[in-house]
Amino acid sequence: MSNSDESKSLDKISELSSRKAQHVKLVAEEDVPVTGSSTLFEYFDIIPAAIPDIDFEEVSTATRFLGHEFQAPILVAGMTGGYPEAEAINKKIAKVCQELGIPMGVGSQRAMVENPDLSKTFDVKSVAPELFLIGNLGLVQFNIGYGLEEATRAIELINADALAIHFNAFQELMQPEGDTKFAGSWIALKTLCQNLGVPVIGKEVGCGISWNEVIRLQEAGCAAVDVGGAGGTSWAKIEVMRHPSIGKDDPLKPFDVDDPTLKWGVPTSISTWEATAKATIPVIATGGMYHPLYAAKALLMGAKMVGIARPVLQALLQGGEKGVKNYLLNYIYNIKRIMFLVGAKTVDQLPGMRWRLVPWGKAKDWLEYRNLL
Repeated sequence: MSNSDESKSLDKISELSSRKAQHVKLVAEEDVPVTGSSTLFEYFDIIPAAIPDIDFEEVSTATRFLGHEFQAPILVAGMTGGYPEAEAINKKIAKVCQELGIPMGVGSQRAMVENPDLSKTFDVKSVAPELFLIGNLGLVQFNIGYGLEEATRAIELINADALAIHFNAFQELMQPEGDTKFAGSWIALKTLCQNLGVPVIGKEVGCGISWNEVIRLQEAGCAAVDVGGAGGTSWAKIEVMRHPSIGKDDPLKPFDVDDPTLKWGVPTSISTWEATAKATIPVIATGGMYHPLYAAKALLMGAKMVGIARPVLQALLQGGEKGVKNYLLNYIYNIKRIMFLVGAKTVDQLPGMRWRLVPWGKAKDWLEYRNLL
């Protein structure tokens, strides 16, 4: 590599690290959902069991996912990595997740793949060796140079138990540094699913997935799908927040944080309903899962796991490891309470109680139009 090429490579890595730090700061401190958007979980009511006919002490939140046993049907979704401060964030969260017996994901490992020195910001198994860890790479990267070698490196350097391959077309479109060469993505995804030694999770990051594409993900070989629905953190909005000049100096992208175009995608509740109605692979409900009531509704729909990210980061920054542990314990306990109130002893019983969910308003209109009621 020439000095010029090496300098460009170092500049690229530095830019990636800076971007990751900006993302975490915005997620933790700013209003990152799109104004007026919603997961639509509020448009699903639960029919309670007047007489649960079980003892509360009998209720178990334990579940099985991707061949492993976990103490609750929740995971901490991937958030960060690739810059110095991320190491402490990931390791503190990892220790709590291992203690509570739940999985954890890391943020995009692209910076680490391009600069192995950043591996320590993702490698949490040094402090949580028993943790089920989910790696993370963007699908678009496999259209512009990545292959099985890079994916394998991302898995092996952090000893990941699964690999999330995320698709974030809207975010990349809004990101001045974004990559938008998505042609050939389905072939690339199928190649990864067929040749990697760990389960591949197809993962959206804020725009949701329709059942039509969930079926394609299943046929491509994905072991699970993370719907990443609309209504929670909007990564497209975050990119606008990172670059407030968009819409001023760049007339081709006339966006601001209140632009109605940012209200894009399938709301998390709808995406979860669609995915669980048609697919047979496990479904992870993420995207604005800020309250355990939403989690319980997703589990009643048939989701196998619920992913939480932003509230966990905020709990860490406000209260350290203890804050994360208390937040997650409360979240799990409230899922257990709702399970009791619908008469479910186990998580596996919840999908059979889907009839207890009553969609109305916008949710009912959507599902009727899609012939899913």
